[in-house]
Amino acid sequence: MKRWSFKVKVGIYSALLTMAALIAGAAVMMVTLYFHQIAELDEELAEDAEELVWDLGKFRDAPADPLQALDHEHIPVPLREHYLIVEGPGGHVVYRSRNLRGVLLDAAIGKPRTERIHGKRCRVGTWREGSYLVRIGARVDMIHRFMKHLGVGFLTSLPAVGLVVFFGGVWLARRTTAPLAELSETAERINVGNPDERLPMPEARDEIAKLTEVLNRSFDRLRGSYQVAARFSADASHQLKTPLAILRAGLDHLSRATELTESQAVEVATLRQQTRRLTSLIDDLLLLAQADAGRMVPDAEVIDLAVLLRGALDDLEVLCADRNVRQEADIPAALRVRADRRLIAMVLQNLVENAAKYTPEGGLIRVRAGRDRQGVFVKIGNSGEAISHEERVRIFDRFRRGASVGGNVAGHGLGLNIARELVRVHGGDLTLNDTGSDWVEFAFRLPLSPDAGLANL
Repeated sequence: MKRWSFKVKVGIYSALLTMAALIAGAAVMMVTLYFHQIAELDEELAEDAEELVWDLGKFRDAPADPLQALDHEHIPVPLREHYLIVEGPGGHVVYRSRNLRGVLLDAAIGKPRTERIHGKRCRVGTWREGSYLVRIGARVDMIHRFMKHLGVGFLTSLPAVGLVVFFGGVWLARRTTAPLAELSETAERINVGNPDERLPMPEARDEIAKLTEVLNRSFDRLRGSYQVAARFSADASHQLKTPLAILRAGLDHLSRATELTESQAVEVATLRQQTRRLTSLIDDLLLLAQADAGRMVPDAEVIDLAVLLRGALDDLEVLCADRNVRQEADIPAALRVRADRRLIAMVLQNLVENAAKYTPEGGLIRVRAGRDRQGVFVKIGNSGEAISHEERVRIFDRFRRGASVGGNVAGHGLGLNIARELVRVHGGDLTLNDTGSDWVEFAFRLPLSPDAGLANL
């Protein structure tokens, strides 16, 4: 149930709650109804006893002496099917119905009770009317059958009631959450490229309106914080470029000095390498700052992506030159697409460097590309250890690096994030495909462009 939608949950909970309430109410109702019918039967038996004695006083052939025995004809027709004992003064029995067959009716006077007669449940009562003591018993089968049919009918109707309440709950939840769905749809559009859009305020001043106000204020604060962070990142990266350029120039000049000792020359070479890494990091940060600020506009033109892919394969051979790593390629002769040549080349460079770093000795790197109805696709995969679910979720996070298993390409955990941002500014996306346990594959897709031609379809 955790994976079901909110509307379905509301429908199920409403149906279960309604059926539980109906069952509880029906239980109370049936108990009340049962005792009400028993009370009515007791009143009916009391009236029958009174009517019996009244008829004996009015019946022409009835004996005047209350000690004289009564015949079957003296008993009113409605009472002949009941269990009946009539006693005269002193407890002398003047009549016993034939269906009793020796059973005694010994209920206290005016206090009817339920007992079994010949295996059947009966209601038995005793009333004194004039000179006679009348004991009457009547079967309660009709009451029990009625209660049983009532219970069966109620239980049979429960599924229909549950279905009606379920669909009613789903409909009510849909109507209730419709404003929330609209808010969610609008919130999805609020991003770096569209930071000024806000959630629409509902007409009703209810809890949803209050939530909308809180979220809009939160978006305002986030936009301000994000703009400050992006501006700081861009400004800091830009300000660092000049001193780094001076530092690199000084180290280059120092490395050409002939009076350096061997240890000093090694130290200068190390500093030059670290300076180049720092310069590369600053360039990456500037690139990401432009993407975050929405100021990166690709200089799109019709290019042959196959040419860039073959260049990336050449780079891949150099990166894997000192290791036994096989390479496979499935690239068409020409693959025209409208994109920024420089940015797409950076995407390919980051992906092949990533594949080279994480492909073990004796592994395989495969590059595939083509065109389909959805656009132009490129897939770069490599053999290696499977990426866990936790790592897959955060694989595109900035400064997120996996454990290197080989290769000599340095990095600082920005390559995949930069590659994805560069693909996205072209209207595409970069994803990590769900592959087998010993294969890792990244794929990006660029949208079709009418002026790029229909070759290789």
